[in-house]
Amino acid sequence: APVHDVDQMVLEQALSAPVVAVASPSAVRAWVNLIPKSKEWSNSVACIGETTASAAKKLGLTNVYYPTSPGLEGWVDKILEALSTNVH
Repeated sequence: APVHDVDQMVLEQALSAPVVAVASPSAVRAWVNLIPKSKEWSNSVACIGETTASAAKKLGLTNVYYPTSPGLEGWVDKILEALSTNVH
């Protein structure tokens, strides 16, 4: 079922995360729909594979990371890579 409502505190925490990990194009769509229109959200998105990454880019997300071949191990590597580039 689509996500229509999320606890505001939980959403704020998620929006402040340096990296959001997503495993499907529908998860990317759900995430983008949760971002308030007034918020410039440009944190990183680590996608499980190229199809999900393509969906993320089409939806306007810019800092998109994904492994060359889909799978858990490559996804974890990309999450770590995204985290290392987001250290302030």
